[in-house]
Amino acid sequence: MPKSLSHSPSDDAPGTSAAAPETDGKLGVQSIEIGMRLVAALAKHAFDNPAPMLKTLAASAGMPPAKAHRYMVSLIRSQLVERDENTGRYRLGPMARVLGVRAIQSLDVVRLVIPRLPEICDALGFSVALAIWTQEGPTVIAVEDPRRPITYGTRVGEVMPLLASATGRVFGAWLPRERVNPLLERPWHVGSTNEAGPPLSREAIDRIFSEVRTNGIGISQGSLTPTVNGLSAPIFDYRGALVAALSTLGPATDLDPAPDGPIACKLRRQVAALSAELGYREP
Repeated sequence: MPKSLSHSPSDDAPGTSAAAPETDGKLGVQSIEIGMRLVAALAKHAFDNPAPMLKTLAASAGMPPAKAHRYMVSLIRSQLVERDENTGRYRLGPMARVLGVRAIQSLDVVRLVIPRLPEICDALGFSVALAIWTQEGPTVIAVEDPRRPITYGTRVGEVMPLLASATGRVFGAWLPRERVNPLLERPWHVGSTNEAGPPLSREAIDRIFSEVRTNGIGISQGSLTPTVNGLSAPIFDYRGALVAALSTLGPATDLDPAPDGPIACKLRRQVAALSAELGYREP
Protein backbone atom coordinates (compact mmCIF):
# COMPACT_ATOMS: atom_id res chain seq x y z
CA MET A 1 0.00 0.00 0.00
CA PRO A 2 1.22 3.51 -0.68
CA LYS A 3 2.35 5.60 2.26
CA SER A 4 -0.04 8.23 3.52
CA LEU A 5 0.64 11.70 2.18
CA SER A 6 -0.52 13.31 5.42
CA HIS A 7 1.98 14.16 8.10
CA SER A 8 2.26 15.95 11.41
CA PRO A 9 4.28 19.19 11.52
CA SER A 10 6.05 17.84 14.60
CA ASP A 11 7.66 15.15 12.42
CA ASP A 12 9.30 17.63 10.07
CA ALA A 13 12.98 16.85 9.58
CA PRO A 14 15.65 19.49 9.99
CA GLY A 15 15.85 21.73 6.96
CA THR A 16 12.12 21.79 6.28
CA SER A 17 10.22 25.01 6.65
CA ALA A 18 6.91 23.98 8.22
CA ALA A 19 5.29 26.90 9.96
CA ALA A 20 5.02 26.76 13.73
CA PRO A 21 1.60 27.35 15.32
CA GLU A 22 0.65 30.99 15.77
CA THR A 23 0.63 30.85 19.58
CA ASP A 24 1.76 34.47 19.76
CA GLY A 25 0.10 35.70 16.60
CA LYS A 26 3.27 35.26 14.53
CA LEU A 27 4.35 32.49 12.19
CA GLY A 28 7.64 30.75 12.86
CA VAL A 29 9.73 27.84 11.59
CA GLN A 30 8.83 24.82 13.70
CA SER A 31 11.92 22.79 12.85
CA ILE A 32 14.10 25.55 14.35
CA GLU A 33 11.99 25.63 17.50
CA ILE A 34 12.24 21.85 17.86
CA GLY A 35 16.00 21.93 17.38
CA MET A 36 16.34 24.64 19.99
CA ARG A 37 14.63 22.36 22.51
CA LEU A 38 17.67 20.11 22.19
CA VAL A 39 20.02 23.07 22.57
CA ALA A 40 18.12 24.05 25.72
CA ALA A 41 18.43 20.47 27.00
CA LEU A 42 22.18 20.61 26.43
CA ALA A 43 22.36 23.88 28.35
CA LYS A 44 20.43 22.25 31.19
CA HIS A 45 22.89 19.34 31.28
CA ALA A 46 26.00 21.43 30.58
CA PHE A 47 27.55 20.63 33.96
CA ASP A 48 26.82 16.89 33.87
CA ASN A 49 29.87 14.72 34.36
CA PRO A 50 30.05 12.69 32.23
CA ALA A 51 28.37 14.67 29.47
CA PRO A 52 24.87 13.50 28.47
CA MET A 53 24.03 10.83 25.94
CA LEU A 54 21.44 11.28 23.19
CA LYS A 55 18.79 9.36 25.15
CA THR A 56 19.05 11.79 28.07
CA LEU A 57 18.82 14.84 25.83
CA ALA A 58 15.89 13.43 23.85
CA ALA A 59 13.96 12.73 27.05
CA SER A 60 14.69 16.22 28.34
CA ALA A 61 13.51 17.77 25.06
CA GLY A 62 10.39 15.55 24.95
CA MET A 63 11.06 13.69 21.70
CA PRO A 64 12.06 10.16 20.59
CA PRO A 65 15.82 9.49 20.31
CA ALA A 66 15.55 8.78 16.57
CA LYS A 67 14.00 12.18 15.95
CA ALA A 68 16.52 13.87 18.24
CA HIS A 69 19.36 12.24 16.30
CA ARG A 70 18.24 13.84 13.02
CA TYR A 71 18.23 17.27 14.62
CA MET A 72 21.59 16.67 16.29
CA VAL A 73 23.16 16.04 12.89
CA SER A 74 22.14 19.55 11.77
CA LEU A 75 23.09 21.13 15.11
CA ILE A 76 26.55 19.57 14.88
CA ARG A 77 26.98 20.86 11.31
CA SER A 78 26.07 24.35 12.54
CA GLN A 79 28.60 24.00 15.40
CA LEU A 80 25.97 24.60 18.06
CA VAL A 81 26.65 21.08 19.34
CA GLU A 82 29.69 18.81 19.57
CA ARG A 83 29.73 15.01 19.80
CA ASP A 84 32.62 13.06 21.27
CA GLU A 85 33.31 10.34 18.71
CA ASN A 86 34.85 8.06 21.34
CA THR A 87 32.08 8.20 23.94
CA GLY A 88 29.08 9.31 21.89
CA ARG A 89 28.33 12.04 24.43
CA TYR A 90 27.23 15.55 23.54
CA ARG A 91 28.12 19.04 24.67
CA LEU A 92 27.54 22.59 23.49
CA GLY A 93 29.68 23.46 20.50
CA PRO A 94 31.93 26.40 19.60
CA MET A 95 29.15 28.48 18.06
CA ALA A 96 27.03 28.07 21.19
CA ARG A 97 29.97 29.27 23.26
CA VAL A 98 30.45 32.30 21.01
CA LEU A 99 26.75 33.16 21.25
CA GLY A 100 26.83 32.83 25.02
CA VAL A 101 29.86 35.08 25.37
CA ARG A 102 28.45 37.67 22.98
CA ALA A 103 25.10 37.68 24.78
CA ILE A 104 26.82 38.31 28.10
CA GLN A 105 29.10 40.95 26.63
CA SER A 106 26.10 42.82 25.22
CA LEU A 107 24.73 43.50 28.71
CA ASP A 108 25.36 47.07 29.80
CA VAL A 109 26.50 46.03 33.26
CA VAL A 110 29.08 43.64 31.81
CA ARG A 111 30.58 46.25 29.49
CA LEU A 112 30.74 48.68 32.39
CA VAL A 113 32.10 46.49 35.19
CA ILE A 114 34.50 43.96 33.69
CA PRO A 115 37.13 46.50 32.56
CA ARG A 116 37.11 47.93 36.09
CA LEU A 117 37.55 44.66 37.98
CA PRO A 118 41.37 45.02 38.29
CA GLU A 119 40.93 48.50 39.81
CA ILE A 120 38.21 47.24 42.18
CA CYS A 121 40.36 44.28 43.15
CA ASP A 122 43.25 46.60 44.03
CA ALA A 123 40.93 48.85 46.06
CA LEU A 124 39.51 45.98 48.10
CA GLY A 125 42.68 43.92 48.34
CA PHE A 126 40.86 40.62 47.73
CA SER A 127 39.54 38.56 44.83
CA VAL A 128 36.45 40.02 43.17
CA ALA A 129 33.81 38.40 41.00
CA LEU A 130 30.89 39.61 38.90
CA ALA A 131 27.77 37.43 38.76
CA ILE A 132 24.51 37.64 36.83
CA TRP A 133 21.28 35.67 37.10
CA THR A 134 20.75 32.68 34.79
CA GLN A 135 18.21 29.87 34.72
CA GLU A 136 20.50 27.86 37.01
CA GLY A 137 20.89 30.69 39.51
CA PRO A 138 23.61 33.26 40.29
CA THR A 139 26.42 32.58 37.83
CA VAL A 140 29.94 34.00 37.90
CA ILE A 141 30.93 35.58 34.59
CA ALA A 142 34.20 37.34 35.48
CA VAL A 143 36.87 37.04 38.18
CA GLU A 144 39.88 39.16 39.13
CA ASP A 145 42.42 37.86 41.66
CA PRO A 146 44.94 39.97 43.58
CA ARG A 147 48.67 39.50 43.18
CA ARG A 148 49.18 37.11 46.05
CA PRO A 149 50.90 33.73 46.33
CA ILE A 150 47.56 32.18 47.36
CA THR A 151 44.15 33.45 46.25
CA TYR A 152 40.69 32.55 47.47
CA GLY A 153 38.56 33.32 44.46
CA THR A 154 35.94 31.51 42.44
CA ARG A 155 35.88 30.55 38.77
CA VAL A 156 34.00 31.75 35.72
CA GLY A 157 30.89 29.68 35.09
CA GLU A 158 30.42 28.65 38.70
CA VAL A 159 26.82 28.72 39.91
CA MET A 160 26.53 29.98 43.47
CA PRO A 161 23.97 28.60 45.95
CA LEU A 162 21.28 30.99 47.04
CA LEU A 163 21.77 30.66 50.79
CA ALA A 164 25.32 29.46 51.39
CA SER A 165 27.00 32.16 49.31
CA ALA A 166 27.06 35.93 49.74
CA THR A 167 26.39 36.26 46.02
CA GLY A 168 23.34 34.00 46.17
CA ARG A 169 21.91 35.92 49.11
CA VAL A 170 22.05 39.17 47.14
CA PHE A 171 20.01 37.70 44.30
CA GLY A 172 17.63 36.06 46.74
CA ALA A 173 17.13 39.34 48.55
CA TRP A 174 16.44 41.62 45.57
CA LEU A 175 15.05 39.52 42.74
CA PRO A 176 11.28 39.05 42.42
CA ARG A 177 9.99 36.03 44.36
CA GLU A 178 8.68 34.32 41.23
CA ARG A 179 12.22 34.08 39.89
CA VAL A 180 13.80 32.88 43.10
CA ASN A 181 11.20 30.48 44.50
CA PRO A 182 11.69 27.69 41.91
CA LEU A 183 15.36 27.41 42.88
CA LEU A 184 14.47 27.28 46.57
CA GLU A 185 12.89 23.91 45.79
CA ARG A 186 16.33 22.53 44.95
CA PRO A 187 18.18 21.16 48.01
CA TRP A 188 21.59 22.32 46.73
CA HIS A 189 20.49 25.95 46.77
CA VAL A 190 19.14 25.88 50.32
CA GLY A 191 20.86 23.08 52.20
CA SER A 192 24.47 24.16 52.60
CA THR A 193 23.85 26.62 55.43
CA ASN A 194 22.12 24.10 57.63
CA GLU A 195 23.54 20.69 56.79
CA ALA A 196 23.54 19.46 60.39
CA GLY A 197 19.88 20.34 61.06
CA PRO A 198 16.48 20.23 59.40
CA PRO A 199 15.82 22.19 56.19
CA LEU A 200 15.25 25.89 56.69
CA SER A 201 11.64 27.01 56.57
CA ARG A 202 10.50 29.64 54.08
CA GLU A 203 10.04 32.01 57.02
CA ALA A 204 13.67 31.51 58.03
CA ILE A 205 14.81 32.03 54.45
CA ASP A 206 12.77 35.23 54.19
CA ARG A 207 14.42 36.50 57.38
CA ILE A 208 17.86 35.87 55.85
CA PHE A 209 16.97 37.81 52.71
CA SER A 210 15.39 40.60 54.75
CA GLU A 211 18.60 40.99 56.76
CA VAL A 212 20.59 41.22 53.52
CA ARG A 213 18.35 44.05 52.29
CA THR A 214 18.66 45.82 55.64
CA ASN A 215 22.47 45.60 55.57
CA GLY A 216 22.67 46.34 51.86
CA ILE A 217 25.11 43.47 51.53
CA GLY A 218 25.25 39.67 51.48
CA ILE A 219 27.62 37.90 53.86
CA SER A 220 29.02 34.37 54.01
CA GLN A 221 31.29 33.22 56.81
CA GLY A 222 32.81 29.86 56.00
CA SER A 223 29.52 28.46 54.72
CA LEU A 224 30.97 27.39 51.37
CA THR A 225 34.58 26.88 52.45
CA PRO A 226 35.40 26.99 56.16
CA THR A 227 38.49 29.15 55.68
CA VAL A 228 36.90 31.69 53.31
CA ASN A 229 34.64 34.67 53.96
CA GLY A 230 32.66 36.50 51.30
CA LEU A 231 30.80 39.75 50.83
CA SER A 232 28.52 40.66 47.94
CA ALA A 233 26.60 43.80 47.00
CA PRO A 234 23.90 44.53 44.40
CA ILE A 235 24.26 46.54 41.20
CA PHE A 236 21.05 48.21 40.02
CA ASP A 237 20.13 49.75 36.67
CA TYR A 238 18.09 52.85 35.82
CA ARG A 239 14.85 50.98 36.59
CA GLY A 240 16.00 50.05 40.06
CA ALA A 241 16.23 46.42 38.97
CA LEU A 242 19.02 44.14 40.17
CA VAL A 243 21.27 43.36 37.18
CA ALA A 244 24.38 41.88 38.82
CA ALA A 245 26.20 41.25 42.07
CA LEU A 246 29.77 42.29 42.81
CA SER A 247 31.43 39.99 45.32
CA THR A 248 34.74 39.75 47.12
CA LEU A 249 36.27 36.69 48.76
CA GLY A 250 39.26 36.18 50.99
CA PRO A 251 40.74 34.18 53.85
CA ALA A 252 38.63 34.24 57.00
CA THR A 253 41.67 35.44 58.93
CA ASP A 254 41.92 38.60 56.80
CA LEU A 255 38.51 39.47 55.30
CA ASP A 256 36.29 41.12 57.90
CA PRO A 257 32.68 40.06 57.13
CA ALA A 258 31.05 42.67 59.35
CA PRO A 259 28.36 44.59 57.44
CA ASP A 260 29.76 47.86 58.80
CA GLY A 261 33.41 46.83 58.45
CA PRO A 262 35.95 48.53 56.16
CA ILE A 263 35.69 45.98 53.31
CA ALA A 264 31.89 46.08 53.32
CA CYS A 265 31.93 49.88 53.22
CA LYS A 266 34.38 49.93 50.31
CA LEU A 267 32.31 47.37 48.43
CA ARG A 268 29.13 49.40 48.92
CA ARG A 269 30.84 52.49 47.54
CA GLN A 270 31.98 50.58 44.48
CA VAL A 271 28.52 49.24 43.63
CA ALA A 272 26.91 52.61 44.35
CA ALA A 273 29.19 54.26 41.79
CA LEU A 274 28.56 51.51 39.21
CA SER A 275 24.79 51.64 39.74
CA ALA A 276 24.83 55.42 39.33
CA GLU A 277 26.57 55.04 35.96
CA LEU A 278 23.79 52.69 34.89
CA GLY A 279 21.28 55.42 35.70
CA TYR A 280 20.17 54.23 39.13
CA ARG A 281 18.99 56.84 41.57
CA GLU A 282 18.55 55.73 45.16
CA PRO A 283 15.02 56.39 46.44
